[in-house]
Amino acid sequence: MPSSARGRVWHSIRIRSPVMMTGESRVRGTIRLKLETGLLPWSESGRVWAGPGANEVCSACDDTITTRQKLHEWEHDGSKIVMHLRCYELWTDERQQGQRQDGPTSG
Repeated sequence: MPSSARGRVWHSIRIRSPVMMTGESRVRGTIRLKLETGLLPWSESGRVWAGPGANEVCSACDDTITTRQKLHEWEHDGSKIVMHLRCYELWTDERQQGQRQDGPTSG
């Protein structure tokens, strides 16, 4: 990642797909787009903290992670990333699928 991107808050950038999708397919599409544009990292998360949500915006789907939901949180290049539990699983799957097919263009 370029040094100019360091310190960026990943979950503050929202992407809306022009195609209206619902549920898991919408989230997968958003995650793929964010991976391809560098808004989500290709690299593994490393140490992850899990716990209750705190009304933060999910870095993957852009929806709020309420206090009744579980979240996964970690740091990447100095920025905090938070995701719903299911979004984290989908991000892991999409990241692995992309690396198997043609791989990321950068780390």
